Amino acid sequence: LVCFYLFWTATTVVSCLKMSFGRFDDPWPDDRSLPVRKHKRNRNEFRTYSKEERSEDLSFYEPFSLEIVEMDYADDEDKPEALASLLCDIVNDASVNFFAYDIETEMRSKGFGPGEGFPEGMIYYAWDLRNAKVEMSAVDYIRFILDWVEDMLEDIRIFPEDLESEFPPNLERDVIKPAFERILHVYAILFHYQTRNPVERIERYALESTFGHFIYASLYWGLLDFNGESATYLKEQIDIPRKSFLETIEDL
Repeated sequence: LVCFYLFWTATTVVSCLKMSFGRFDDPWPDDRSLPVRKHKRNRNEFRTYSKEERSEDLSFYEPFSLEIVEMDYADDEDKPEALASLLCDIVNDASVNFFAYDIETEMRSKGFGPGEGFPEGMIYYAWDLRNAKVEMSAVDYIRFILDWVEDMLEDIRIFPEDLESEFPPNLERDVIKPAFERILHVYAILFHYQTRNPVERIERYALESTFGHFIYASLYWGLLDFNGESATYLKEQIDIPRKSFLETIEDL
């Protein structure tokens, strides 16, 4: 009886933990939607992305459109709010490409070591608490950047939850632009990986579609340096949404 009681107690505790936190071996369970990098202060609705709806319907990926990146704001005082909302949406898109189609698992199975898995001739570095460069693999770098952006979005000193609180000065220069630059690094790694490994059509379409939205946003808000190394590497992929963007602007 004592053994049975101990076994029953242990089983119950484990079951409760699983119910609360999901499977221990899988932080992205198939039966849940992906966590949305959603700033609590945001007044806009965010699309939530599940693996199932992305995989079953290509029409889920919208064509390049200014409606994706345009956000009305009355004056410059409201601009930080719009940029905060935009950053949430952009990092959510990048996260979907990395997690939803098991790209992280596939990349880790390649056994990339520090400095490996990046586009030819390029290495992106992370940084430690002393702001010193840290060399890591491409897959670890992607995880580092996505976690870094998420931590910023959850930091109420940067993105206050109280609607009456002000965003910090120079939010665009010190937070939004650096985040966009490093999300561009993430896309460079993902495109590099997909061009050298067989992927499903839905995965390629997802990457191209979300990247198009990212470039549209960068052009509309002026958030990226398109003369940098990563932008040069992705010139072919950038030119498609850039052309569409310029044509849309001319028609307005």
